[in-house]
Amino acid sequence: MTFKPADIPTNDSKRVQAVVRTGVLDTNSTELYDVYCLLAKEITGCPVSWTGVIDADRQFVLARDGFPDEVPIEMPRKQTLCQFALEKTNPLIINDMTKDKRFMSHPAVTDIGVKFYAAFPIITSDGYILGTLCVSDNRVRKLSKHKIDLLISLAQKLAYQLEVQVAQRKSTAETTINIMHKLMSNFADISLYNAISILKFLINDVITSEEKKLIIKLGIGESNEGDIYISKYGIKLQEQLNMNIGTLKRIKNLSEDDDELMDMLSKIEG
Repeated sequence: MTFKPADIPTNDSKRVQAVVRTGVLDTNSTELYDVYCLLAKEITGCPVSWTGVIDADRQFVLARDGFPDEVPIEMPRKQTLCQFALEKTNPLIINDMTKDKRFMSHPAVTDIGVKFYAAFPIITSDGYILGTLCVSDNRVRKLSKHKIDLLISLAQKLAYQLEVQVAQRKSTAETTINIMHKLMSNFADISLYNAISILKFLINDVITSEEKKLIIKLGIGESNEGDIYISKYGIKLQEQLNMNIGTLKRIKNLSEDDDELMDMLSKIEG
C-alpha cells in the first residue's frame, strides 16, 4: 500500500494567508517555542515533540525536542504526518499507527518505527489552523483525558503567542510610522539619521557629541556645564511621540502567559 496525502481543506487558501501573517516562516527563533515541546514531552512522557506551521507546500518547524540535529527543519507538506491535523480543530490522536489506514504506509511508520502520534492544532481566534503541536513514540500509547486537556491548553497558548506577536509587529510598525510623521511635522526635511538621534536622546540613550549639537540646535535639549538636558520643547515633543499603551499591555500579558506556561509543570500527573 502506498501512502496517500491528506485532502486539502476547503479554507486552505485563507488558512495559508493566516500562516504567512504570523511572520514565523523561515525564522530562527526556537528559543521562543522550546518550552512548548518541553512541556508536551513532560505531560505525555513521549520522547519526541515538535511544533510548526504548515503553508501551502511545506511544514516549517518552530521548535523540536528529540530529533537528530541532521533532520531538516522543514518538510514537504505532502510527506508530513501533520497535514491530516489541518482537517479538524479537534486533536488528532493515533494510538497505534500501524493499524491506521492513513498512516500505516508512511515512512515514519515503516522505516522509523513510529507507532504513537498525537497532533494538537494551533488555532487562531478566527478559526484557522496554523499548524500543530505534536508528540510521538515508537511504542503504542494512550493519553488520559487530563493529559489531552493539558495539551489542548498548551496549543491554545501557543496560538495566542503567535497572534500577540503579529499584533506586536503591526503595532510597532504603526507606531514607527506615526513617530516619523510627527517628527516630519516638527522638523522639515529631517533625515532618518537625525530622527534616530532625536529618539535616542528622548529615551535617554547614549548619543555622540555631534548628536548633542543637533539636539541643542533643534531646541530639544539645553547645554549646562558640558551636560545636556531636555528642554521644555523636548518634553512636549516627548509627549507627542509617546508609545501606544496598548502595545505595552500586550507585551505585559505575553510575559504573564509565559509564567503560566511554566506553572503547568506542577499540574502534570502520571
